[in-house]
Amino acid sequence: MFWSLLFAVFATLLRSVSAAESVAVYDSETGLTYSQNFALYKADGRGITFRIAISSDVSSNSAYDAVVQVIVPNDVGWAGLAWGGTMTKNPLMVFWRGGSNNQPVLSSRWASAHATPQPYTTASYTLFKTGTKSNSTHWQFTALCTGCTSWAADGGAVRYVQPNGGNRLAFAYSPTKPSNPSSPTSAITVHDVHAYWNHDFNTARNTGFEAAVQRLLGSKKFRA
Repeated sequence: MFWSLLFAVFATLLRSVSAAESVAVYDSETGLTYSQNFALYKADGRGITFRIAISSDVSSNSAYDAVVQVIVPNDVGWAGLAWGGTMTKNPLMVFWRGGSNNQPVLSSRWASAHATPQPYTTASYTLFKTGTKSNSTHWQFTALCTGCTSWAADGGAVRYVQPNGGNRLAFAYSPTKPSNPSSPTSAITVHDVHAYWNHDFNTARNTGFEAAVQRLLGSKKFRA
């Protein structure tokens, strides 16, 4: 009975993530306004903060770059963001801490089935030094993603993350670090938790986005 009740409470909390509304957050360090959602992975309130910023000049049904900023508790082994809102057949951003000097590692992946996602070279991530930091409880990274907002699977029609309105995104969490944490192609374990939400891209739009990105590229660290 206790475990059934605990599971019900946890499931309710996770469902609340899916229903949560995005909020606009301005980050003075990077000079961008982000659309933010909080993805819960523990019933005690622990979760990952996902922020996305895009250009105000982007049109519907077109590919575009996005800046993603993520705040991660230190107990996370690895986590991932699905740009198409599902594990399979869309670009995945998998990330963990464990590179040189325990820096963030960003791994572009694609899963054709419910199996370990494999490297995906069509999308790439450029990690910025600005907006990437850590403290005693959390770590944060800020990166430019190219190739994340459009894709085609199995020869089908091209799909887009629309820059106007909401898009379903998804995340996954595992407490276990990858087997080779210094490598972006390392094997990863099966996730313990996954959830979905509707991310508002209207509030992610920025005038002067390109200028901000060019400034941030001056502090870039690596490409994944």
